[in-house]
Amino acid sequence: MTFPTRARRLIVTLAITVLIAGCVNDAPVLASFDPSSPCNGVDSQVMKGAYPDLEALLPTSLVNVAPTSLASGRLCSANTLGTLYGHGIHETHFASVVWNRGGGSGIQMTIMEADGLTVANALESYNSGAANAPKVHSLKTTDVSVNGQAGLRLDIANDDYQQEVVVWPTGTAGRVRVLIASNIHEADLQVALSAFR
Repeated sequence: MTFPTRARRLIVTLAITVLIAGCVNDAPVLASFDPSSPCNGVDSQVMKGAYPDLEALLPTSLVNVAPTSLASGRLCSANTLGTLYGHGIHETHFASVVWNRGGGSGIQMTIMEADGLTVANALESYNSGAANAPKVHSLKTTDVSVNGQAGLRLDIANDDYQQEVVVWPTGTAGRVRVLIASNIHEADLQVALSAFR
């Protein structure tokens, strides 16, 4: 990706290569773009209000706490799409909301959509990125049920953080929910999953 900051990569990258080197951070304020125009070779584009229909599907509070950031955008290259690009998915649209708790702890909820996007191929991209990250020493994938929907969970342990990635369907073809948690208790993760409907 062209912007090397942890925050930018965390909010926009589907391939989790850089995510596991950092933690859940807020999205930075980025230059605006025209969502109706072609990507024209950029890795990603992000701003608040890019895809309001997707932003509207995200929770506006978690345990009565407002999120610390909200943004939406699109991923447009193999660098940001990871293994999805090899599956013929060359552009995804997304919206993400973040609760940054500080000290490497936080929760990110994302709605992602693209023709051909599934729970399995989305998690595959996260898993592939994590497997190639230098500090990761443990990866575990399990089947889970989230709000009555069959999903997948990836638990990642590295030298700095314990992270979880959970992906499950929305009920609309080509659209999935993704929850990424960093250094939070399991009970807090379950509360967040329950709130993301």
